[in-house]
Amino acid sequence: MRVEWNGEDALLKVVTTRGHKRLVKAARIIKAAVRRRCPVGTISRPMYRKGPYRGQPWTSTDKGRLRKSVRIVERDEEKYGFQLAQFKSLGHYGSVRVYVGHYLAWYAQIVEFYTPFIRPAVAETQHMVKSILEDG
Repeated sequence: MRVEWNGEDALLKVVTTRGHKRLVKAARIIKAAVRRRCPVGTISRPMYRKGPYRGQPWTSTDKGRLRKSVRIVERDEEKYGFQLAQFKSLGHYGSVRVYVGHYLAWYAQIVEFYTPFIRPAVAETQHMVKSILEDG
């Protein structure tokens, strides 16, 4: 007698969907903490009109640009070359990341070096993230 169970794919799909939802929930908590701690500048100025960098959008500054740049990005790992043979059904789920800064807020690393706000936010939310990932 031969018994086969093809429930592995269904079980794997349920586990990955719930795990992905937990990752997104944890990322939202980290994002809120980073935004809350992010320093906001006091100066706004238009982009340069003269000189070698005239007309470049990254030369302008706005109040709160760094705070507005905090975002959650979900990447499809299969698209970026990461795929394990035994997890082919996980292709549409990738990593969940919290990013700070972009081409207009290029100074995120400099601000973090002199006025840490990302590392303390992650440390502050570490116990909540751990409980979300473990318990849901």
